[in-house]
Amino acid sequence: TKLTRQALIILAHGSRRTESNGEVAALTEKVERLSADKYDAVACAFLELAEPALPEVIDTCVAGGMARITVLPYFLNSGNHVTEDIPAIIKAARDRHPGCDFTVTRCIGMDANMPELILKQAKTRV
Repeated sequence: TKLTRQALIILAHGSRRTESNGEVAALTEKVERLSADKYDAVACAFLELAEPALPEVIDTCVAGGMARITVLPYFLNSGNHVTEDIPAIIKAARDRHPGCDFTVTRCIGMDANMPELILKQAKTRV
């Protein structure tokens, strides 16, 4: 059993295209259904061009009693957002919420199964 309340935040870039942001929200809902035994909350956040922003989602999670927050960068590569912007936002969050344990995973594109996923996806048609 979990002794501390845990949240997972799926962090995407954000888009001017509403449908794209909706895809992230729909993915988040599916992850939430699959992970009810692991996380007390699963939320999505965006870095730019869409709401809610990561600091806002973090603050909401902490206000909701989450003591451990995992941020998963839903990015393919480790560009400036992953290597600079996200760590800066997490550092500020740690300063605001010193009692909360923050973890940032590697970006999704670094997953070891990505080559297999690419080959599987290459067989699909739009």
